[in-house]
Amino acid sequence: MQFAKRLQPLQSNVFADMDRAKAVALAAGREVIDLSLGSSDLPAEAHVIEAIAQSLHDRSTHGYLLFNGTQGFREAAANWYEQKFGIKVDPQTEVLPLIGSQEGTAHLPLALLNPGDFALLLDPGYPSHAGGVYLASGQIYPMPLRAENGFLPVFADIPAPVLAQSRMMVLSYPHNPTAAIAPLSFFQEAVAFCQQHNLALVHDFPYVDLIFGESGEWGKGSR
Repeated sequence: MQFAKRLQPLQSNVFADMDRAKAVALAAGREVIDLSLGSSDLPAEAHVIEAIAQSLHDRSTHGYLLFNGTQGFREAAANWYEQKFGIKVDPQTEVLPLIGSQEGTAHLPLALLNPGDFALLLDPGYPSHAGGVYLASGQIYPMPLRAENGFLPVFADIPAPVLAQSRMMVLSYPHNPTAAIAPLSFFQEAVAFCQQHNLALVHDFPYVDLIFGESGEWGKGSR
């Protein structure tokens, strides 16, 4: 059996590599402080856990959850988005529940790219951004993030031949791994640039509700 050529760039995974290294360290009796994944180590609120527990006794929750079954959730998500950003979105056509943001970043290129098309990605950037492009048989143009530019890409440096073949740009701020924050003026520039070149602008925004509070500790912002 031979695997498809599109899988060749996906032979390694940084998170799998780090997990194996962690397992070796734990087996050797070493104490490990795991900063490899943004996995929560705090429990959900008690009322959330209680609602989940009660739903297990509801036979209607044990079947497939098709599109109409997520309507209430999609409406709640649309309401949250409008309250948070002041932008109204249609829960029927503009909200899609996923198992995680990585599912979205991995599958979206399949809907936007034809084989050989370019995606403009931050360098460095989150691994799943590149993985989705490879699965779609697309090409990656890395936009370097340098300290002298505030770890923001310089759109003027993107070659014209690459732009002619590009279909999407992926941003992610606050940025992982540099922790850089992008000002509103940068996003205004990015929107104008993508409109000018007919690019889909994708923003991976998992830290929307993380704030640095007065106590000096990171926490979840209010919704």
